Amino acid sequence: MARSIEETRKAKREHMAKKRAENPEKNREYQLNYHYKNHEKNKATMRAYASKRFFWSKAMKLKGENKATTKQIASLWKKQKGLCALTGKKLNRTSQLDHILPKSRGGTDYIENLQWLSKEANLAKRDLTDAEFIKLCSCVMKWIGERINNA
Repeated sequence: MARSIEETRKAKREHMAKKRAENPEKNREYQLNYHYKNHEKNKATMRAYASKRFFWSKAMKLKGENKATTKQIASLWKKQKGLCALTGKKLNRTSQLDHILPKSRGGTDYIENLQWLSKEANLAKRDLTDAEFIKLCSCVMKWIGERINNA
Protein backbone atom coordinates (compact mmCIF):
# COMPACT_ATOMS: atom_id res chain seq x y z
CA MET A 1 0.00 0.00 0.00
CA ALA A 2 1.35 3.42 -0.99
CA ARG A 3 2.00 6.06 1.66
CA SER A 4 0.06 9.30 1.74
CA ILE A 5 1.82 12.58 0.96
CA GLU A 6 1.93 13.47 4.66
CA GLU A 7 3.44 10.11 5.59
CA THR A 8 6.08 10.50 2.88
CA ARG A 9 6.96 14.00 4.07
CA LYS A 10 7.16 12.85 7.67
CA ALA A 11 9.47 9.96 6.72
CA LYS A 12 11.69 12.34 4.73
CA ARG A 13 11.87 14.82 7.62
CA GLU A 14 12.84 12.01 10.02
CA HIS A 15 15.48 10.68 7.62
CA MET A 16 17.03 14.13 7.10
CA ALA A 17 17.01 14.83 10.85
CA LYS A 18 18.85 11.54 11.40
CA LYS A 19 21.45 12.43 8.72
CA ARG A 20 21.98 15.87 10.25
CA ALA A 21 22.43 14.38 13.71
CA GLU A 22 24.95 11.81 12.43
CA ASN A 23 27.25 14.39 10.85
CA PRO A 24 26.39 18.02 11.73
CA GLU A 25 29.70 19.32 10.27
CA LYS A 26 28.98 17.85 6.85
CA ASN A 27 25.42 19.20 6.96
CA ARG A 28 26.67 22.72 7.81
CA GLU A 29 29.20 22.54 4.96
CA TYR A 30 26.44 21.48 2.56
CA GLN A 31 24.25 24.41 3.66
CA LEU A 32 27.07 26.92 3.25
CA ASN A 33 27.95 25.60 -0.21
CA TYR A 34 24.30 25.64 -1.27
CA HIS A 35 23.83 29.25 -0.15
CA TYR A 36 27.14 30.31 -1.70
CA LYS A 37 26.24 28.75 -5.06
CA ASN A 38 22.68 30.14 -5.05
CA HIS A 39 23.32 33.52 -3.45
CA GLU A 40 22.42 35.66 -6.46
CA LYS A 41 19.36 33.57 -7.28
CA ASN A 42 18.12 33.85 -3.68
CA LYS A 43 18.69 37.61 -3.67
CA ALA A 44 16.76 37.98 -6.92
CA THR A 45 13.91 35.90 -5.52
CA MET A 46 13.72 38.06 -2.37
CA ARG A 47 13.87 41.27 -4.44
CA ALA A 48 10.99 40.06 -6.58
CA TYR A 49 9.02 39.04 -3.49
CA ALA A 50 9.67 42.39 -1.79
CA SER A 51 8.61 44.35 -4.88
CA LYS A 52 5.30 42.48 -4.97
CA ARG A 53 4.90 42.97 -1.24
CA PHE A 54 5.86 46.65 -0.94
CA PHE A 55 4.27 47.38 2.44
CA TRP A 56 5.35 43.99 3.83
CA SER A 57 8.99 44.66 2.94
CA LYS A 58 8.84 48.05 4.69
CA ALA A 59 7.24 46.49 7.78
CA MET A 60 9.93 43.79 7.93
CA LYS A 61 12.62 46.45 8.37
CA LEU A 62 10.98 47.85 11.50
CA LYS A 63 12.12 46.59 14.89
CA GLY A 64 10.64 46.36 18.35
CA GLU A 65 7.79 44.70 20.14
CA ASN A 66 5.03 47.13 19.17
CA LYS A 67 6.26 47.95 15.67
CA ALA A 68 3.82 49.00 12.98
CA THR A 69 2.17 46.19 11.04
CA THR A 70 1.91 45.83 7.27
CA LYS A 71 -1.77 46.76 7.43
CA GLN A 72 -1.05 49.90 9.45
CA ILE A 73 1.68 51.00 7.03
CA ALA A 74 -0.64 50.51 4.05
CA SER A 75 -3.36 52.41 5.91
CA LEU A 76 -0.91 55.28 6.57
CA TRP A 77 -0.17 55.48 2.82
CA LYS A 78 -3.91 55.69 2.15
CA LYS A 79 -4.39 58.29 4.90
CA GLN A 80 -1.68 60.45 3.29
CA LYS A 81 -3.43 59.90 -0.06
CA GLY A 82 -0.17 58.66 -1.59
CA LEU A 83 1.48 62.06 -1.06
CA CYS A 84 4.74 62.93 0.72
CA ALA A 85 4.06 64.33 4.20
CA LEU A 86 6.57 67.18 3.72
CA THR A 87 6.58 68.04 0.01
CA GLY A 88 3.15 66.92 -1.17
CA LYS A 89 4.78 65.08 -4.10
CA LYS A 90 3.14 61.90 -5.34
CA LEU A 91 4.75 58.87 -3.70
CA ASN A 92 6.11 55.91 -5.65
CA ARG A 93 7.97 52.64 -5.01
CA THR A 94 11.11 54.53 -3.96
CA SER A 95 9.21 56.26 -1.14
CA GLN A 96 10.47 55.73 2.38
CA LEU A 97 9.02 55.45 5.85
CA ASP A 98 10.28 58.29 8.03
CA HIS A 99 10.35 58.55 11.81
CA ILE A 100 8.76 61.82 12.97
CA LEU A 101 10.93 61.68 16.08
CA PRO A 102 14.16 60.14 14.72
CA LYS A 103 15.24 56.81 16.18
CA SER A 104 18.61 58.38 17.01
CA ARG A 105 16.69 60.62 19.43
CA GLY A 106 14.61 57.88 21.01
CA GLY A 107 11.86 57.56 18.40
CA THR A 108 10.05 54.25 18.04
CA ASP A 109 8.65 52.15 15.20
CA TYR A 110 5.07 52.72 16.39
CA ILE A 111 2.70 53.80 13.64
CA GLU A 112 2.13 57.14 15.42
CA ASN A 113 5.81 57.99 14.86
CA LEU A 114 5.89 57.11 11.15
CA GLN A 115 5.11 59.05 7.97
CA TRP A 116 5.67 58.45 4.27
CA LEU A 117 8.19 60.74 2.56
CA SER A 118 9.64 60.91 -0.91
CA LYS A 119 13.16 59.47 -1.04
CA GLU A 120 14.68 62.91 -1.70
CA ALA A 121 12.87 64.55 1.24
CA ASN A 122 13.83 61.75 3.61
CA LEU A 123 17.48 61.90 2.55
CA ALA A 124 17.50 65.68 3.09
CA LYS A 125 15.71 65.45 6.45
CA ARG A 126 18.07 62.79 7.83
CA ASP A 127 17.85 62.82 11.65
CA LEU A 128 16.02 66.13 12.04
CA THR A 129 12.52 66.50 13.39
CA ASP A 130 9.91 67.96 11.05
CA ALA A 131 10.07 71.36 12.80
CA GLU A 132 13.88 71.49 12.59
CA PHE A 133 13.80 70.50 8.93
CA ILE A 134 11.21 73.16 8.05
CA LYS A 135 13.26 75.78 9.94
CA LEU A 136 16.38 74.72 8.01
CA CYS A 137 14.48 74.94 4.69
CA SER A 138 13.22 78.44 5.51
CA CYS A 139 16.79 79.55 6.37
CA VAL A 140 17.99 78.17 3.03
CA MET A 141 15.19 79.97 1.15
CA LYS A 142 15.92 83.24 2.98
CA TRP A 143 19.65 83.00 2.20
CA ILE A 144 19.05 82.19 -1.47
CA GLY A 145 16.60 85.12 -1.69
CA GLU A 146 19.22 87.49 -0.23
CA ARG A 147 21.87 86.23 -2.68
CA ILE A 148 19.50 86.72 -5.64
CA ASN A 149 18.56 90.25 -4.51
CA ASN A 150 22.23 91.20 -4.03
CA ALA A 151 23.30 89.84 -7.41
